Amino acid sequence: MLGKRLRTIALAALAASALAVTPMAAQDAGTQGAGAQGKGPFGGFKHDSSAPIEIASDSLEVQEAKHLAIFAGNVDAVQGTLHLTADTLNVTYAAEQGNSGTGAIQHMRAEGHVFLSNASETAQGAWAEYDVAGGTMRMGGNVVLTQGDNAISGQSLFINLDAGTGKIEGGTSTRVKSVFTPAPKKSTP
Repeated sequence: MLGKRLRTIALAALAASALAVTPMAAQDAGTQGAGAQGKGPFGGFKHDSSAPIEIASDSLEVQEAKHLAIFAGNVDAVQGTLHLTADTLNVTYAAEQGNSGTGAIQHMRAEGHVFLSNASETAQGAWAEYDVAGGTMRMGGNVVLTQGDNAISGQSLFINLDAGTGKIEGGTSTRVKSVFTPAPKKSTP
């Protein structure tokens, strides 16, 4: 049973490595996607949280008894247009379901140099937690959210990926800071 699950996870990781893109490539490609028009901050992060998740990394450790897979080193996770990179990614999965012999991913925690991109937005921080079933993402540790030339920073970020809404909060010694770049003025002939 462990062999079959490990083989399934390893094949998914192998497939993901063939499709993986770098954070800058994802950011550049995203600026031309459907969300590029953006409906304000967080609008670009709206996506289908039920899409398959593909993960590539330098190593994979499976702890069957804990229903835990630990991806380490140059982690690259892709779900639809949502792209996450980190140093490590802990994936908690459900016990076996149906005849597939694999459990569904329930929760993911990324740590170290976390970078998230989708459409025209990017976010970076020290860690991120993704509640897959709930379609929500939390990120913390000096978070910076960018959309084009605009930037918002704070201590933590919450995004509802299904709705494309979110919230940034400051900390005890950190306030939320924003820089918004106005559209260039149209010249008159």
